[in-house]
Amino acid sequence: MTVALGIHCGHESSCAVVRDGRLVSAIQQERVTRRKYDGQEFLSSRLPITEALGVAGLTIDDVDVIVSSFQAAGPSAVGFQRPLVSPGFSAFDPFDVRHRVVSHHLAHAASAVYPSGFPEATVLVSDSAGTTSWDGADYDLPFEQFFSRYYADVTASTGELFTEMRSVYTFCDGYFELLDRAYSKPHNQPDVFVQGEASLYDNVARFLFRKEHAHGQLMALAGLPVLRPPKLAADDIVTAGSPPRIRNGWQLLEIGPDPVDSVDVAAAVQESFTRLLTHHARRAVELAGLPDLCCAGGVFLNLTANTAISELPEVRDMYVPSCPHDAGISVGAAFLGWVRARKGHAMPTARLRSDFLGRPAETITPEHARSYGYTPLTRLGDTDASAARAAEAIARGAVVARYTDRAEFGPRALGNRSLLCHPVSCSDARAKLNQLKRRQGWRPVAPIVREEDLHTYFLGPDQSPFMNFNFVVRDECRAVLAEATHADGTARVQTVSADDNPAVHDLLTRVADLGQLPVLINTSFNGPGQPIIDSADDALEFVRHPVVDHLLTDDCLFATPASGPIKVRRPESVAMAMFGSGTQPRYLLSNEHASSPVDRQLFLDLCERETAAADGASPLVRDCLHAGLLIEA
Repeated sequence: MTVALGIHCGHESSCAVVRDGRLVSAIQQERVTRRKYDGQEFLSSRLPITEALGVAGLTIDDVDVIVSSFQAAGPSAVGFQRPLVSPGFSAFDPFDVRHRVVSHHLAHAASAVYPSGFPEATVLVSDSAGTTSWDGADYDLPFEQFFSRYYADVTASTGELFTEMRSVYTFCDGYFELLDRAYSKPHNQPDVFVQGEASLYDNVARFLFRKEHAHGQLMALAGLPVLRPPKLAADDIVTAGSPPRIRNGWQLLEIGPDPVDSVDVAAAVQESFTRLLTHHARRAVELAGLPDLCCAGGVFLNLTANTAISELPEVRDMYVPSCPHDAGISVGAAFLGWVRARKGHAMPTARLRSDFLGRPAETITPEHARSYGYTPLTRLGDTDASAARAAEAIARGAVVARYTDRAEFGPRALGNRSLLCHPVSCSDARAKLNQLKRRQGWRPVAPIVREEDLHTYFLGPDQSPFMNFNFVVRDECRAVLAEATHADGTARVQTVSADDNPAVHDLLTRVADLGQLPVLINTSFNGPGQPIIDSADDALEFVRHPVVDHLLTDDCLFATPASGPIKVRRPESVAMAMFGSGTQPRYLLSNEHASSPVDRQLFLDLCERETAAADGASPLVRDCLHAGLLIEA
């Protein structure tokens, strides 16, 4: 057994484990500390090292190679609250001979190539800024050597430093070859100065939304209709021809407090960004001479640009990992460690099409759920009944929070930590979910579809397991899929197969068997400013929101305290009886296993008809449902 541990130190810190060429675990630090985008530029006890190893059933003693990447480390620039190792770090000895350090873009490249399954490929890496070094070259060094070089007092003699911004590699015969690299420019206003596609998008997103991490909002805003003469066009931002050049001077813009008033700016920036990125993708493939393309770096979270690249005639196939941004660095570091442990030559294994690499969901017992006011609707451990009842609830229009199995590693929930509903039966689905997450009403939500049904409803690539591409909703489906369709007629589709995501595939099949469209709406299981939920108590607390009707776990389906009126029916094996008279009679339901009281009105309603409305939050109703004396109709 060969085991490599990868560590990313920077914003969006993370850890990953590769065992015998397979990525077996990966966890972002934010999921453990519960601080969105959490990270630090040095080895720290906050890193999820123990958690990542624990999920893989390993300890640090089982690891053959440890590979770290330090995002903010630069020659003669460590210290001042940013050492390479924080005081108290004890997960392992940083100077252990197993510990190595790799550069940022090399780790990005590995994070895309090894999960792609391509035996050879062109690799394009693009971000705002990667590693800073003396010569601009990649490195893979023992930590002791890296430590000595970066603490050395040599800046007076080294001259200019280089910070990587865009890199092109070939991957052939198990080795990377750097073909081309562009470097960012030192500037006293790096959050304003536009020098590449990454800084263009990041700076405009900050400008329009007045905060960081607004790239997804900018992408969605760019898809809204421009209802007035635009004050900015793509030709104002980038020059025509090849290579396109980013202009200066167009940034003198007046904007109001509502970003929707700047749809034209967003649209122009998105078109410019897509032009730039497609140019660099086309050039990368031409340089490498290989039509299969792997992409990594934060810019490849942009679905519009990814889709345009995938449609280039030069690109035969394109792979973007589930976590192309900096959290994915740990994955690349772990793969590079695995290659080193094998003494060099190592080829990618089969394509990774699943992102469920995090911690398993904690078991939620009926007693635990009841303490939060939930009603178990199925018996604990009856997964088939739970899935069937969840499909029935979704088909009727319910919103179901799914907290099951292992958590997703990347930034997008793919079913295990998701809020799910049906685009037709759930009225105002998008508005409900955006209200729940406190997002602008114009923000889109993502549809999930079985891979075999994809082209029945959408036009685009053949698969999208990580929601990395935009699809055009077919004209004949736009009315029925209105809740899942963005203003520009596109959708951020997630495809699932029976092999790679069997539980969600099964849920879609059950919904289809109930006569509903086999498409679900999916958004991440978290509130505003929160990382994706990853504990039982956080799940139970969150789902108490009145928009959510049910919580589905590995073992049980629960009705939420705020689920409101539900329809119930009495199984044939259950008897009904009234005891006493006058002002305080008792109404009971019973079978050979249990007996429980119900309120008078529900008792009378069940006497008159097969189904009746009941208060889903009522303890009496919850007890009857749990005992099987009532069944949700």
